[in-house]
Amino acid sequence: MKKPFRTLTTVTLFLAFSLFLAGSALARQTDVGPVRYKSDATIAADVQGERVLFVHDVGNVRMTLSNWGEQGNPDGVPGYFGFEFPLGAETDFLFSSGIWVGAIKNGEKLVSTGTDGDNGTNEFSPSVTDYSHYYIDGSGNNQQVSIEIPGREIEYPYYLRTSKSLSVVETAEGGKYCYTKGAKEIDDDGDWNKDTDDLDGDGKPSSNWDLGGGNIGRDDDGDGLVDEEAADGIDDDGDGLTDEDTFDGDDNGDGNCNYDPEPHIDEDPAGDMSADFVDNDFDGKVDAADDDFDGDIVPGSPDDDGDGVFDEDGSARGTQEFFCVYDDTNVDLVQNPDNDGHTPLNVQVLQRTYAWGEEYAADFIIVDLIIRNIGEVPIEDVYLGLFADPDIGAKGEGGDPASLDDWNYYYEGVFDEEEIRMMIQGDDENDNDGIKPGVFGMQVLRSPAPLEDLNVAFRNFERVAGGDPDLNFHKYDMISASSADNSPPTTAFGDWRFLMGFGPKTGGWFPGETSNILKPDSSLPVTVAFVAGETEEDALRNAVWAQRIYNNDFQGPAAPDQPKFSITAYPDHIRVTWQDNAEGSKDPITGDEDFEGYVLQRSSDTNKWTTIQQYDLINILDDPAFERENLNLGMPYDLYPEGSNWRWVVTSVNNNVSPPDTTWNREYWIDDYDVLRGWTYYYIVRSFDQGVKGAGVLITPIGRTYQTAVVGYTEETSTIGNSVQDVFVVPNPYRGGHSQEYSGGLDESGVKIYPRKLYFMNLPATGAELNIFSLSGDHIVSLDHPAGNDLLIWDMENKYDQEIVSGIYYYIVKAVEGNDIKIDKFVVLK
Repeated sequence: MKKPFRTLTTVTLFLAFSLFLAGSALARQTDVGPVRYKSDATIAADVQGERVLFVHDVGNVRMTLSNWGEQGNPDGVPGYFGFEFPLGAETDFLFSSGIWVGAIKNGEKLVSTGTDGDNGTNEFSPSVTDYSHYYIDGSGNNQQVSIEIPGREIEYPYYLRTSKSLSVVETAEGGKYCYTKGAKEIDDDGDWNKDTDDLDGDGKPSSNWDLGGGNIGRDDDGDGLVDEEAADGIDDDGDGLTDEDTFDGDDNGDGNCNYDPEPHIDEDPAGDMSADFVDNDFDGKVDAADDDFDGDIVPGSPDDDGDGVFDEDGSARGTQEFFCVYDDTNVDLVQNPDNDGHTPLNVQVLQRTYAWGEEYAADFIIVDLIIRNIGEVPIEDVYLGLFADPDIGAKGEGGDPASLDDWNYYYEGVFDEEEIRMMIQGDDENDNDGIKPGVFGMQVLRSPAPLEDLNVAFRNFERVAGGDPDLNFHKYDMISASSADNSPPTTAFGDWRFLMGFGPKTGGWFPGETSNILKPDSSLPVTVAFVAGETEEDALRNAVWAQRIYNNDFQGPAAPDQPKFSITAYPDHIRVTWQDNAEGSKDPITGDEDFEGYVLQRSSDTNKWTTIQQYDLINILDDPAFERENLNLGMPYDLYPEGSNWRWVVTSVNNNVSPPDTTWNREYWIDDYDVLRGWTYYYIVRSFDQGVKGAGVLITPIGRTYQTAVVGYTEETSTIGNSVQDVFVVPNPYRGGHSQEYSGGLDESGVKIYPRKLYFMNLPATGAELNIFSLSGDHIVSLDHPAGNDLLIWDMENKYDQEIVSGIYYYIVKAVEGNDIKIDKFVVLK
């Protein structure tokens, strides 16, 4: 008998693993390279802190984050990568990383760290809020509301999952992950009122009604001047642009003049605005400390706008977003404190992370941080640090070979017209893992002080040489050191860490401040990026896109909408049906309807995808570069008569007018016969645009939006009778394994489990008997095939429950009804 196994998955949006046992932390791994599916990691509940991991995986990287300020997978939780690139390659780039916040408090140099290398000093823990609130209702009565949201009990309120495009995603285990869907700058619930909400008088919902443009404190138009325009509709600086770099027009005080929405836009984001630690109405007061509960009409409920619906008008900007909050106040939850202990700075960090599926933005993750002083005294001389221990190991490489062959350096300069500040780490390309797997970087995208006014202190240090710091004043001196003393590029391979400390050169973090002080209830916003690239130049190119996306309020050119599709399994084929909703998509940057075509793809393992059909508008593109690649394949309605592969369907009817207003849309379908009965297949319908200069042709990401089907059999539709002459074996020859075998589980050593499977196809619907023999005539096993289907799956074990060996085998199949017999053979190659 084979041992039962617990199913895990390595392709996941989220698995909530907590990392404590009754106050006893998991034993942290020694940094000897990426941990490969450690099998004895203890998983249990931390009832004090509710620590959870979550994974970004909609782009070309798979990154593990936490709600306590650490990234990576240093504890070796099975099925996780620290930072995998490219997606599916099983190449890991990150052991652990974390933010450092340093300051002087009561004359003492202190640093609170997300992690710091082998010491694993985790001094942050999840912030917890009570989601049962007392408030005065409309009748003046004191009411208590306790919120329970179906499907969200695990993560709520310890983190939130939002998306501008995803709502429900199927998981590999057959479950579902629910995203709070709602795009920023959009009236998602349709309650904008022209009579009362149209502040700019243009007759439509506006996300920026006051004409402002750009970010406060930035040279948005690249002319060497900062905030030189007034929000007046006039080209004040004579550069041909209007209101592109303003000092005013930031009506809501978020520092972004491109975003000042009219009423009823983004008014019901994920969670409860009265208890999410966010200053949602930009008045400097948070949650219950704000007289109007941050603009929450129904405090204590996720129904922030009082319309009876939870979280329906959100503000997501990425394809996949996670939001969590952590602080350094709970001394009891500190893991592996420094030798001089942990003294809280009393800072809280709001962390929102973004991932995109578009190709130009698929190789990085943006992390947006707001550091808030939640104590009662000011903290002085505040510096921030980005620490990482990136161990770069190719697939299958672990231990010292992965961690001891790295190098790093600090890059500061202009690349493709963008100013870049990034730490870069790479791998020895001449070692046993062959061609180097790529490079990893961490980049500063913004701070309240202009990037050119930051003092950046870069340090690299090596594990074997004993370079990990473990004293507060040591860490503070490292992140506050002068940039003139920066570490040089490494000259020898090793287990290198890197650290980028930064703070204002003079004065304070914000323009006009003369001292570097963070007062109680004051906040410090910082945005960073985790970047991958095949080469250093590729990483820098990706860093440029990360910078540009941040500059544009976390938005970039986007692919058309994901087509709405479904799949249906038949006895001998799969039908894929989709709607034409993507054909009216507008790019959020250009505002153009730039849909160009569809790509339909199939996979047997979700890693390798085969295009089974492509459609393309017959047109002439404006950009000559993209026109040269224009296939003009035609759409289904160009190629087939109505009723064969497409038809008109009614999608909505408005009965409030006379006659009723009926909306018609096209529905398309294809039938895929290149499949095997009983096998599992994954399908995705993607749409692509006409191309964006600098970004290329954009196509909707695969992410986890694919759907699954098993080619089926039903007795009513089967044409197979009692004949055995059409029986055949798949795969033949059997070459040690195939895509249909991986169960998703791991054995005791952490190795993927591949239970062997051989398929006998087209068996009689009325039943059959099979006997298998070796080439020498030894009887191997007898198999009974009951009536009711035409497929039998054999685990390739003999009658003694032993796996068969390589060789040639004969099988005899006899129909239960009649005397029909077939003799054939198959080959097994291990």
